[in-house]
Amino acid sequence: MLSALVFPLALAGCSGSFSIGGPDYEALEKDIATELDKAYTSMSRKVDSVKCPRLADEPATGDTFVCVAKVDDKDIRVDVRVEDEEGTVKFATRDVAFDLAATAAGISTDATDQLGFAVTVDCGQGLKIVEVGSTFTCTAIEAEGDSATVVVTARNDGGSSWEIAE
Repeated sequence: MLSALVFPLALAGCSGSFSIGGPDYEALEKDIATELDKAYTSMSRKVDSVKCPRLADEPATGDTFVCVAKVDDKDIRVDVRVEDEEGTVKFATRDVAFDLAATAAGISTDATDQLGFAVTVDCGQGLKIVEVGSTFTCTAIEAEGDSATVVVTARNDGGSSWEIAE
């Protein structure tokens, strides 16, 4: 029987800061795309586009808005906050991107090492976008055929943790 365990599994998230010096949304979109591309290099993914709403007035300190990045035709929300009168902004992804095959492989390796017997995990294929704090499930199977549900949680640091549910 598989037992419950919790381990970190680092995956790509993103945050940064940038001075837009006024409403230079194109520069902000480009900076967000650049930072996300760096974060998603390990998944061999690139940002297709980033769109930020154009505020009616010049952004003021404390203003917040949400930009949307497209990766593999999936939306990744990016929270943006204006930090000062010069237009410096800080941004962080609200969602975590998971390459499902790589996630399964990482959990399989960690679980096998921790449990002392071979475990294969299946999370499916493709890219999955999960809001920070939310979960999705995978299936763990040991050599004798016993299986268990693996619950993966997206963390606010852009990574994840997982546990085998009993």
